Amino acid sequence: MRTLFFLLLASVAYADPATLVVAFQPQENPEKLQLNAKTMTEFLAKELAMPVKIHLPTDYAAVVEALRAGHAHVAYFSAWPYLLAHKLAGVEIIVAEERAGQTFYHSQWYALKAGTVHSLKDAKGKPAAFTAPSSTSGYLFPLAKLVDDGLLPARGDPATYFGKVLFAGGYEQALKALVNGQVELAAASDYAFARYLTPDEQTKVEVISRQGPVPTHCVAVKNTLSPELRAKVQAALLKLNDNKELLKTVYGAEKFVAVTHTQHVSALAHALEVTGLDYPLKKK
Repeated sequence: MRTLFFLLLASVAYADPATLVVAFQPQENPEKLQLNAKTMTEFLAKELAMPVKIHLPTDYAAVVEALRAGHAHVAYFSAWPYLLAHKLAGVEIIVAEERAGQTFYHSQWYALKAGTVHSLKDAKGKPAAFTAPSSTSGYLFPLAKLVDDGLLPARGDPATYFGKVLFAGGYEQALKALVNGQVELAAASDYAFARYLTPDEQTKVEVISRQGPVPTHCVAVKNTLSPELRAKVQAALLKLNDNKELLKTVYGAEKFVAVTHTQHVSALAHALEVTGLDYPLKKK
């Protein structure tokens, strides 16, 4: 009887929805993301044999809020908001992106070759662009690099080092702010360089710092879903590896691989420790 009681308790903890809702981290081109996300969710619906809807929040933090409020059951997002969702919304990672054979990439500081900034030491008092306060490679790791290099005290404010701090809104906006002369250096991912700058713009830009490794985007599921449904979602996502064109349309992933929480996000610990940053649930 005691065993049956605990089995019943365990069973009521799970609540599989009639329609699975998948949230996608916003990108620079919402219309394109909506189209690509719709194609991916249609694939998932077929594989899972159940309705699947997309949810496209307006900012990174809203993905976490959607999971916490129960408006989404699955999310495809970057590692930093995943960590917060793991803590606040009870989600667990099931797959991570693989790029060039790795489940990580690097953050980079960029500057103009013809400018006066050729190292982070040169950047004191100069205007700089980050992507967003919630960006892992566009804010957290670039800020941690300043601390590691002794240019900013632990938990320091970048506005005390740079002459001006701009949160541009995304990789593309930060890099365009650099090439258009609005700032003298910009932070973005390593893959953003080729994706968002024209060949002519690329010839004008140099990398002055590289930091990381930064965990790639991942997909996580609510722990209120049954183990059976979680396993089906993971299997469906891994099956996307047989359809490379569809897989890469959303965020450019080359492959999905199964990973654990510790495997994927432990590299964030140092950056979070030295910066003292909390993930901003309210958009700045």
